[in-house]
Amino acid sequence: MKFIVIIFTMFSTVIFGQNMLPNLNLPNSIDFKNDSESNDVKNLLKLKNDEIAVSFYTNGGLGYHLNIDNFIFKENGKVKYYKEEIYFKRGKKFKKRNVNLSEIEEIKLKNVMQSDFFQNFSKLIQANFQYSQNNHQICATGFVDDAPENFLMITQNKKQTIIMVYLPKNNLKCSEENSPLMQFVEMHNLFGIPIER
Repeated sequence: MKFIVIIFTMFSTVIFGQNMLPNLNLPNSIDFKNDSESNDVKNLLKLKNDEIAVSFYTNGGLGYHLNIDNFIFKENGKVKYYKEEIYFKRGKKFKKRNVNLSEIEEIKLKNVMQSDFFQNFSKLIQANFQYSQNNHQICATGFVDDAPENFLMITQNKKQTIIMVYLPKNNLKCSEENSPLMQFVEMHNLFGIPIER
């Protein structure tokens, strides 16, 4: 009987611990009252309390096509995933669809969210990705008009961090191991989001 109680306690602890959401303490507050874009974010994500959203934005070049992958970590331990597509052709067009995740996929994503890697990445800011003499991870190349830009946004408790990287794959050759750029690419890999260039 004691053995059964111990096993049940261990199982409950593992499940409960996996479902708990970490407090990321993100750097930028969202002013929902005075910022219409922030209101759009709030309505789009519909987060409650400590819920976490991880959003990947891919601009298809020239701003005419935008793909968004949203992963919502819910209070009840579920992970919701939906894809959005916004494109401009004779006016603004919008598509949205839910993506069903398997139980194994949900567990994998929750493990990523609970990892030190994810929580350390959430502390990065845009300045960590700028080219400088002391930070050679971004190549000093010319601008390409139709090249995609990749954005990664993490949101929790009316705070967020947004990172934009131009041509992340192309810039990898200038990046050191474990650099912010390498981490940015790895975040995409962990969530299964492809990077074109």
